Amino acid sequence: MKATIDIRCENGVWGELRITNDGDKAARITNPGDYRPTQGWEFSREAYQIAVLRSFHFLEMTVRAEDGSVVEPSDDIVTRADHLVGLPVELEPGAELRINVPLHEFYDLKRNVDYSLALTYGDDSISVSASTQIRCSVRGLK
Repeated sequence: MKATIDIRCENGVWGELRITNDGDKAARITNPGDYRPTQGWEFSREAYQIAVLRSFHFLEMTVRAEDGSVVEPSDDIVTRADHLVGLPVELEPGAELRINVPLHEFYDLKRNVDYSLALTYGDDSISVSASTQIRCSVRGLK
């Protein structure tokens, strides 16, 4: 399994984690689910999905500023419901699993500033990690 991150600076800053089975036989990885926001949720559906994955400790996100310091995520984005975890997803050789992360909802990112992003997805049985650089000049960032 391998993981990559694509950054999109459109309608905010998005990191798309792509997990690909680059092996020659099927492989299983943690099911990201399709969790629906609870009543009163004030953020995007994608932010809810990420909040659930983080609450299960299936997704770790680290953003660092140019000087290497960690940019702390918002404490405001948390789920208030318990969800059932689905069975692992089986990826056939060459198949991909994609997870969209609305970074602009979790982090106070500034325009035209360089950041690094590291994402780790999975559980104790299997996990994948990827990292990339971020620099966006989109409106909506400070």
